Amino acid sequence: MPRAQKVSEPTAKKFVRNPFAPAESVEKKIKLFLWGDTGTGKTRLALQFPRPVVIDMERGTDRYNDEFGFAVRRVTDADDLMAAVQWLVDNEHDYETLVIDPITIYWEALQQKWLEIFIRRNRGGKGDKEEFYNLQTRDWIHIKSEFKDFCRKLIDLDMHIIVTAREKTKYAEGEFMKAIGETFDGEKSLPYLFDTIVRLWKSKGQSMGLCLKDRSFHLPEDKPFLVTYKVFSDAFGLKNGKEAKAKKAIRGTKVGR
Repeated sequence: MPRAQKVSEPTAKKFVRNPFAPAESVEKKIKLFLWGDTGTGKTRLALQFPRPVVIDMERGTDRYNDEFGFAVRRVTDADDLMAAVQWLVDNEHDYETLVIDPITIYWEALQQKWLEIFIRRNRGGKGDKEEFYNLQTRDWIHIKSEFKDFCRKLIDLDMHIIVTAREKTKYAEGEFMKAIGETFDGEKSLPYLFDTIVRLWKSKGQSMGLCLKDRSFHLPEDKPFLVTYKVFSDAFGLKNGKEAKAKKAIRGTKVGR
């Protein structure tokens, strides 16, 4: 009988030279998450950031076509969104800000995509009742994995990232339908991706905001503030808000509709 070969233990990689280098100053890119009810000013605010390209998932940008200069790709499909983000990763362009508006639709579309996949896989099997199929615990592994891949692509982008989400009622865990406030409508780990999180609402016709997280430490803390682009441009050291209000052509490759 042939002698069994001994499998060597994996060894840790060793560096001959010093693998570390002095830290260099780099331009900090904004990672901003805006959530709130419909009509609270999320899209309007996002379109004022430098040279925006928008992945529009509910045609929320239509009313601003004549007011702001931006490029847009309108999608409703999870794969189309991923392909648009991948294009920005792979290609040179002049866009400085990526806006995803809203992420709520992507999260719903991603679940629907995988639901249809699991229904097709299960079709014809014992006890097949596809019209009553609910996502199983094991199914969520695939959904979460694709969502994490999407998040990694956002991190790879050398752009400002602004993501919006709808608002939904927050319920107490372990208690049936006990409302305890509001929260964002999307995948629950989303906040970890962002340096700054602001909730928006309308008060007396004005957009108000509350900063829930801010690693820049420049936005107003623990109190509501009037939401204007100038508040954010001053906090992040961006262009003056007046520059963003005039419609202008955006150079670079267009993202089609």
